[in-house]
Amino acid sequence: MKKQTTAAVLEVDKAAPMKKKSATKSTAKTATNKSVQAKKPAALRAATGKESELSIFARPLQKSSKKAIPRGKVAIIYTRVSTKEQAETNQSLSTQLERCTTYADKHGYQVVGKFGGTYESAKSDERKEFQKMLEFVKKSKLRVGYIIVYSHDRFSRTGSSAIGIVDELGRMGISVVAVTQPVDTQTAAGKLQQGIQFLFSQFDNDQRREKCMTGMEARVRRGLWVGKVPMGYDKVIVGKDVVLKPNKTGKLIRLAFQLKAEQGLSNTDIIKRLKAQGLLLYNQTITKLFRNPFYCGLISHGLLEDGEVVEGQHEPLITRQMFLKVNGLQAQNAHGYTQVKEDEELPLRHHIKCGSCRKPLTGYEMKKKQIHYYKCNTIGCKFNRNAGKLHNLYEGFLSELEVDPRYLPKLAEIMEETYYKLTEESRVEEKRLQTQHTELKKRLDVIERRYAFGEIEKELFTKFSSELKAELLVIEQNLEKCAPALSNPKEFIKMGLEKAVTISQSWSKANVQGRKQLQAMVFPDGVFHDREMEGYRTTRVNGFFALSSQIQGFLVEKEKGKSDQNNHFSLSVVRRGIEPLLPE
Repeated sequence: MKKQTTAAVLEVDKAAPMKKKSATKSTAKTATNKSVQAKKPAALRAATGKESELSIFARPLQKSSKKAIPRGKVAIIYTRVSTKEQAETNQSLSTQLERCTTYADKHGYQVVGKFGGTYESAKSDERKEFQKMLEFVKKSKLRVGYIIVYSHDRFSRTGSSAIGIVDELGRMGISVVAVTQPVDTQTAAGKLQQGIQFLFSQFDNDQRREKCMTGMEARVRRGLWVGKVPMGYDKVIVGKDVVLKPNKTGKLIRLAFQLKAEQGLSNTDIIKRLKAQGLLLYNQTITKLFRNPFYCGLISHGLLEDGEVVEGQHEPLITRQMFLKVNGLQAQNAHGYTQVKEDEELPLRHHIKCGSCRKPLTGYEMKKKQIHYYKCNTIGCKFNRNAGKLHNLYEGFLSELEVDPRYLPKLAEIMEETYYKLTEESRVEEKRLQTQHTELKKRLDVIERRYAFGEIEKELFTKFSSELKAELLVIEQNLEKCAPALSNPKEFIKMGLEKAVTISQSWSKANVQGRKQLQAMVFPDGVFHDREMEGYRTTRVNGFFALSSQIQGFLVEKEKGKSDQNNHFSLSVVRRGIEPLLPE
């Protein structure tokens, strides 16, 4: 009976029109689905129904079918050197570009742009090519996923500012990849390692600056001028030395002193006389010239202590008697100024900047109540705060960089290891230059010996020895740049960490000079006061303190079990050649 019924149904299906057949199938399918649903548990049927209802809300949110280029496959290359001299080392622009291109090819990146390729200092992130590159990766429709650089210090040397830029790029899905310093920025340890490399680049800059400033101060104390040449002088090379010689403008400046001292002319009349002879000066300019002891053979420089003067090695324009006579007349000028002594109660003056108008704060004392205040002089800003309150806030801001004494041994170990790893390239470059220097010295000795024995003529000797000496001078200059900033890193790190334990207390107990020195060391660019949060923020922190604070944060997280216990912080761990992960 069942077989006959089935056959009859099939006969009807074959004879029915196409629409009816389709409808029959649909009806059968619906019946089957209902049968299956009936067999499901009630809870499962409810969940399925709920999912079906929620899926309706997703339809309007579905993206168009237009296929976007995956960020992980699109990249740009950024190259940079600081100076022309650096272009001749193993970090030349061509070397950087070649290594970055090879890296991109190896990992299947599609390079859609190349930026940099010029001389730009990484001490600031306001570089033209750097900003041009950032604008491109952020706004380009090509959806750039990676910025490939030779090393992290090629990207930036601004420490915490660089970390902020990388974080912002990371939120957009863009990663910074260093060819010679590969880290996995998809992990917490990788991000920390990248941040440390940025901080150490800034730390290296700070150390070089301190070393450079020390050398510059030593030159000034020897009577050699450092910086922009004063008006009236030119730099002249005499043998291997650079000396300052008076020029045509210098002769007119000498005339100005003579007119003032011998004839007692006013500044206005002297300016007219000089203008007639081709030198245009303004009243403020000529006043500064008259007060500059450089023109009588002395040096008063910003690198020296206030009021300190040393004997200069340059040729003076006038005698000291004439200089004193002119300044005796100048003292009668009603527009003279007096130097204000630093107030012990306002050590943060000019160090704090207004968070609204970004102008340095000045200070004053309310004499009746003997209370000091900091204020902003910008019209309409109306910033006025009690000095004591701002001092307490500043101590709290400094305390954020302090380290816990119980972490000192581990911090010292990690920072020392990190220092040696990140300065390895500089040591290799130093060794290469030392080898070149030794070879050139040998060649120069051979030429001098042959000339002494009459084997070569004076003309040839002069030509080749001059070339070799010039090459030696360039190498010696490069060696000075490559020389390790720290002669004893272990001791330096130990002393720095001990200072970091009580940095806020050290500031509060120091005199005004000690406070200002500590402020300049920790926050070289000063701090901004934010009115809304009633606190401080800064664009730059001393690399050492920023680094120790960041590593301590990692150690604290690890202690609390928030970090990967199998991945202790160590450069030897994160530098196993881990490459940036590509999105699937």
